[in-house]
Amino acid sequence: MKFLSPILKDKQYVFLGESSHGISEYSQSKVRLIKYLHEELGFDVVLFEGNIGEGAAVSAESSINQYMSSNEILSAFLSPWNNQETKPLIDYLIQQRNTNDLSFGGFDMRVSGYFIQFLSNWIKTYNNDLAQQYKKLEFNWRETYDNTMEEGMSLSKETLSNYKKSYQELIAFIHAHSEELRREYPNEKNLEKVIVKTLENRFVMLEKYYKVKKTEETTTEETGSIIRDKMMEENLLWLSTQVYPDKKIIDKKIIVWGHNNHVRNRQIEIAGKDIDRNIFQKWKIQSMYENLPSDYKKKSYIMGFYMHDGTIAERYATVSNQVNFDKKYSKNSLEFILNEIPYDYSFIDLKYQKKEKYNEWMFEPITALNQGYWEDRMIIRNHYDGIFFIKHVSPSHYFQ
Repeated sequence: MKFLSPILKDKQYVFLGESSHGISEYSQSKVRLIKYLHEELGFDVVLFEGNIGEGAAVSAESSINQYMSSNEILSAFLSPWNNQETKPLIDYLIQQRNTNDLSFGGFDMRVSGYFIQFLSNWIKTYNNDLAQQYKKLEFNWRETYDNTMEEGMSLSKETLSNYKKSYQELIAFIHAHSEELRREYPNEKNLEKVIVKTLENRFVMLEKYYKVKKTEETTTEETGSIIRDKMMEENLLWLSTQVYPDKKIIDKKIIVWGHNNHVRNRQIEIAGKDIDRNIFQKWKIQSMYENLPSDYKKKSYIMGFYMHDGTIAERYATVSNQVNFDKKYSKNSLEFILNEIPYDYSFIDLKYQKKEKYNEWMFEPITALNQGYWEDRMIIRNHYDGIFFIKHVSPSHYFQ
């Protein structure tokens, strides 16, 4: 991993993408990368494409419960990576947490469930009726979320107002009991902040959806994705300035783990052709990274992860998919070009290259597979600073 040192020594943020979830070798490689970045380059925060509240709740619970296992953390917080390949990283995070040397959390706004259980149990200590009201509120919110973001049903101003009022009442309760929260979780000095931010995310998401102007060219799914990536950007920026700011002289150094679609730059310049399309069409969804301020980007380095062949098994998918359906690649594809390298694992820096005879492909439009089966057409170095390429991949081994 030493080749990374001159490339990343001045960076404060490293983004680790992946062209698809559900790939064993991606997770294995990232475990090695994160350990190296922490031990050799001083990176001390890992943020996952997991819910911001779930991350805070798991972190808080594990800080007072020495028996909370890595399997419990994976199940509660990192469902897409709840597998054997990611477990060594969680074991490592737990070990480093004991020395207060490495923090972890999430930046997504989508909900899985552990945060609701955690917060309702805590509220119940002081007000059982409010705890029950809170669980019902979250259940109703989730139903509204599914109806608006996934099915495209209308959202009334009255519904929005009622949700905002209910969540603000909960936030007031948490502020009123902030001293008790700090006493119960003494190692989590920012827990109150993140709980409040998570609850604010609930009604802010609905506000954004209510305000957005849908057109015939933007589907319900695209609208929901645009809002999600924008809120992930807002959460990430907030975490890096409000939760993980400088404790010493130097700034916190943060690793971000998410899908390529969230961490690459200038995504709306990319044209995609999925399995239902016959022509390439421009992406309409600005990525999380694309939304970040320019000064943030100057301190960042993006690694896209890609593969050549093998099998993908995303969690909860009904079937496993062969990468590219075992078809041949065109000569003008990233996969064909990088498969010529005589190594199973390769890292290619794009950021610091100048155009020459043998690297022209970095500066010209080529295709690369998204999710392992649909094509994106792009000038690769406009969107990533480096590529981590793995020739042969296999499915992740998920825990039940």
